[in-house]
Amino acid sequence: MFEMCKVGFTVIALLLLTALATPMGLCATPDDARMHVAEAYEAVLEAYEAGGNVTLLIGRLNEALKLIAEAESSGDLSPLDEANRLIKSVIEDAPKVRDEGLKSRNSMYILYGSTLTMAVALAVLAYFYGPRLFWRIWVRLRADHRVSPCSGGGSSPMILSSEAWAVVMAVILVGAVFAASQIITAGRVTEPFSELGVLGPKMKIGDYPRTVIVGEKFRLYLYVGNHMGKPIYYVVFVKLGNASTPVDPMPVEPFMRLDLILMHGENRTVPVDIGLTESGVDKRLIFELWVYNSTVKDFTYHGRWCQLWLNVTAPPG
Repeated sequence: MFEMCKVGFTVIALLLLTALATPMGLCATPDDARMHVAEAYEAVLEAYEAGGNVTLLIGRLNEALKLIAEAESSGDLSPLDEANRLIKSVIEDAPKVRDEGLKSRNSMYILYGSTLTMAVALAVLAYFYGPRLFWRIWVRLRADHRVSPCSGGGSSPMILSSEAWAVVMAVILVGAVFAASQIITAGRVTEPFSELGVLGPKMKIGDYPRTVIVGEKFRLYLYVGNHMGKPIYYVVFVKLGNASTPVDPMPVEPFMRLDLILMHGENRTVPVDIGLTESGVDKRLIFELWVYNSTVKDFTYHGRWCQLWLNVTAPPG
């Protein structure tokens, strides 16, 4: 009885040690890994909105996505370990980048506020003390000159006119306000949009294959561009249908996907090797662009799609 209890305690201890030795948040499957990428993307987006520089973080996530795709296509899950390490490092570093962004933004606002205050003060001083200062400088520069009265009256010189100095003050104020508005609105996108394109094997529009053989892979290039005003987590789903299959989006499960995260203003052209498993005439190869939606915690259709018409033939013999 004592030996059985001893063995039982040993087994429990080994299980506990195994659990402790297993990294937290380990990605067991490619789908699990992508869920963690989405979590990391949300942290990166928060850091970006705080003013942080997230370029390096997004680079790590894209590297993790490549490893996930490699594990999924090869069936060897070992690349997921490195993908998990990259994802975990992004989740840990994103709050630091966010805090740095907040500090930088606050410093920038203080600097711009001080500059605007100085501009307003300069405008007021120019209006009230401009004429007096002008005459003092004029007298010092012309101290050895003689002044003789001129005949005839007239209005005060333009340089002494209060209206002229009011114009100077207005110009300074308008310039300061305009500069501040440009700084505040910098980086905002009034008409956000994304781009999706399909290029042929030679990375050109128009050299697409017309006939392919079942099981034989052919290469295309996918072009994705981000003009949404913030980093976006995109996924391109590749689907196969026919002339009667509805699109936008196509109600068919994708047989392939491409994940990538792009900064605002960034675009990327990625090679994809596609192999089809069923023959047919006038097959529609559909490419749909989806984006990760932080509100619903899932990907939503982005309203962009491309298609290729193909004849898929059985292999000879």
